[in-house]
Amino acid sequence: MSQTPLDPRFVRKLSLLCCHCVRNIAYYRVGFIAEDGTGSLKQPSQFGATVNGNMLDIAVLEWCKLFADGKARHHWKRLVRNDADQQQFLAGLLTAAGINIKAWKRYLDEMRVYRDKFVAHLDDQNVMRIPTLEVALKCVLFLYSHVRATSPADIFTTPHLAHLPDDLTAYYGTCCAEGRAAYAAAVPAN
Repeated sequence: MSQTPLDPRFVRKLSLLCCHCVRNIAYYRVGFIAEDGTGSLKQPSQFGATVNGNMLDIAVLEWCKLFADGKARHHWKRLVRNDADQQQFLAGLLTAAGINIKAWKRYLDEMRVYRDKFVAHLDDQNVMRIPTLEVALKCVLFLYSHVRATSPADIFTTPHLAHLPDDLTAYYGTCCAEGRAAYAAAVPAN
């Protein structure tokens, strides 16, 4: 059974979400001295902590739109629409992320809890577990690559999509470099 072609507007929004997520992960991670999302911030001021935390929150929100809510408008299953292809996509995603299905389900739960209990609402939990973004990054890179490989080639030449990067890994590197330059140019907090 043949499926209806994907709406270019959907492909655009899905691609933009991938780019926004990757950009925010890059900016978040380079905000730390170790550039891995752990340890001390390069800008340890309230401003630096707030900006860095906001990048984390947006990265998690965008990632959840793509992966955490199966019925959401921009979830990957709206791109990969038949069951056999979804199983194959998920297997490839897990391989790319370096995790198994059990770890994937735990990761989904971690991202949802952070989003639901600390970003969207401030519930009664006293301990916030900040998710690591390495798996999130690998998932988004995999999804974007899949979008580029499976969408009609001419779709990315339209005015709405022509500005999007061909390679999201290279775009991540560009965003990291931009973040580093911004931190280097900033006046140290007193």
